[in-house]
Amino acid sequence: MQNRPECVRGGVYKDERGILQFVNDEHPGKYRRFYIITHPDTDIVRAWQGHKIEEKSFFVVKGCFMIAVVQPLNFKNPSPLEKPEFFIMKKEDNLFLKVPGGCYTGIKAFAPDSVLLVLSGATLEESKKDDFRLSPDKWIDWQTIKQNTKNY
Repeated sequence: MQNRPECVRGGVYKDERGILQFVNDEHPGKYRRFYIITHPDTDIVRAWQGHKIEEKSFFVVKGCFMIAVVQPLNFKNPSPLEKPEFFIMKKEDNLFLKVPGGCYTGIKAFAPDSVLLVLSGATLEESKKDDFRLSPDKWIDWQTIKQNTKNY
């Protein structure tokens, strides 16, 4: 099997000038672009988007997100019985999630106005050619997840 999704904990440095968050101990990957996603509320779901080749990494800039990752055995025709891995990421945790190609991701904010930085290993043109979409309810009942995670 390919590489697995991996969460890397970064560090924090504080002094009179402010707070610096970093991920220095792990190479973050070879990225060609980045973008920022803002979820104004906790009802928004971005799922399921897959890339057979493109690697992505996620870092929470503000708030809290749950990122669900499925690495199916058959990428182009994944089974509904596949089990997602769940990564709950809060700004304070300073986590950097690396997701290799061959995965589908689903994203949901657990706090209003949460902000997520996404790094991509592909240009926009390459990404569009490697973009696979599935129904949001393929593996998760997102409404149930919202109801069971009120504390974020």
